[in-house]
Amino acid sequence: MIESYRCGDSQHTVELRLRAGEFSGEVDGESVEGFLAELEPGLLEVDTGAGTVQVHFVQDGRRIWVHCHGQAWAFERIATARQGEPEAASDQLLSPITGKLVELRVSAGDSVVKGDTLAVLEAMKMEHRLHAPRDGIIAQTTSTEPGGQVRERELVVELEVV
Repeated sequence: MIESYRCGDSQHTVELRLRAGEFSGEVDGESVEGFLAELEPGLLEVDTGAGTVQVHFVQDGRRIWVHCHGQAWAFERIATARQGEPEAASDQLLSPITGKLVELRVSAGDSVVKGDTLAVLEAMKMEHRLHAPRDGIIAQTTSTEPGGQVRERELVVELEVV
């Protein structure tokens, strides 16, 4: 599968094939291959032959934050919907990580606008914000109180179905 990502003003094309801990493919037209191991959720060990590195990542829908060797990057997947078809957005915002719920900015019944920050999570000293995928009304929120733990893939906020 070919994916395109935006990082700042740059755009990158990635085509990777994964098989039994090995990967191969192209990144921006350059061949890549190596070994990949998930040490724990959000932490990968990657070996491209030039050495092994640990890569931390947090993903939320189309956004992914990557941290490696003291540097961090924010990538956003560029929609690949067919021309003329809107990209589907989920009405359920699930926690992409196991971490602390720092802030829950909405309650059931609140109106939100696409892009509003609905919740703030924290893991490994990295802050992660969940944003409204569309305009809508909040149907429900997590029962976890701010300061409490949320598990990976746990429902944090759900929008009413339209």
